[in-house]
Amino acid sequence: MATLYGRTWTRAELARRAGDIGQLAGIERVVLDDGPARGLRAALLRTGTGLEAEVLLDRAMDLGRVSFKGQALGYRAPSGDVHPSHYDALGLGWLRSFGAGLVTTCGLQNVGSPCEDEGLPHGLHGGIGNTPAHEVSTSCDWVGDEYVLRVRGKVREVPALGLFGPNLLLTRTIASRLGSGSIEIEDTVENQGFTPSSLMLLYHVNAGFPVVDDGTRLLTASRKVEPRDDAAKPGLKDHDRFGPPQPGFAEQVYFHEMIPDAKGRVEAALVAPERGGERLALALEYGARTLPRFIEWKMTGAGAYVVGLEPANCLVMGRADERKRGSLSTLQPGECRVFSLKLSVLASEKEIQALEARLAQRRASA
Repeated sequence: MATLYGRTWTRAELARRAGDIGQLAGIERVVLDDGPARGLRAALLRTGTGLEAEVLLDRAMDLGRVSFKGQALGYRAPSGDVHPSHYDALGLGWLRSFGAGLVTTCGLQNVGSPCEDEGLPHGLHGGIGNTPAHEVSTSCDWVGDEYVLRVRGKVREVPALGLFGPNLLLTRTIASRLGSGSIEIEDTVENQGFTPSSLMLLYHVNAGFPVVDDGTRLLTASRKVEPRDDAAKPGLKDHDRFGPPQPGFAEQVYFHEMIPDAKGRVEAALVAPERGGERLALALEYGARTLPRFIEWKMTGAGAYVVGLEPANCLVMGRADERKRGSLSTLQPGECRVFSLKLSVLASEKEIQALEARLAQRRASA
């Protein structure tokens, strides 16, 4: 049943109160029509709790603007939404069309630094996040007393070699429910080619103000935290604490060794400082088996005030480095791999304390 307005409701009870369930929740398809975003297809999802999400259909079905009761959850870069026709695949050109939003998918042939691997150039974070989805469908259906919202589509990786390169297909489902404060992403990546293919995947979850603010805390069950480089070492002690925006702040990146629960699930959250007795936290949950890495991107600069929580199957030094370390993931012909990520809003002290208790127990039992 749906939980709304302080109680639970059956389908019949809501039907008597709303002529069209779209009064409470639903999905609308739109096309953006201004500036660099012109022509960009999107689906706007509402759950009825105040959780609203923009699904960017022409950008791998990533999540753009996401808010809860008017409070933004994700960071928005100065470029805003950008149509993928403006994508620059070379070097750091990816940044020109990086509007951020709550979730940006990185991969599938490269994650992290630009590099050259096996004679081919790979730009920053790969091209999947600038690829339009096809066979897109939206559905809003009653399943018993639950009203389920779904956006589905397929995104095909187009590598530099085109016809002669890997043939990977990502099938994505984004789902939520009437009365929910969560959004779930399920991705299936299939190698539809006839030779083994490398597979790199990272979910760039970009939290912004007011989730990120002076006094925000990062909650994890980390066995170990390591700085990526010398620039991050001085901030290691305070990697999980965030201050006000600082002009000229240099990004700091940390690698976490996370402790999963008995089911192999990992949880983490950014908890904003209390404001007027109200609480707000952004939590994520994912499977450690297919996403064994977790990267924290601390970028608390003035105007570039964002914290990245990044589950991945690789690190962020690029494909060539991953191959050198012997950790480059491979997908065999016909093989499929399933990845999942759940994003939730925690808006009460009880929910936040329950998460803290679970993480503390995990650390204690490790």
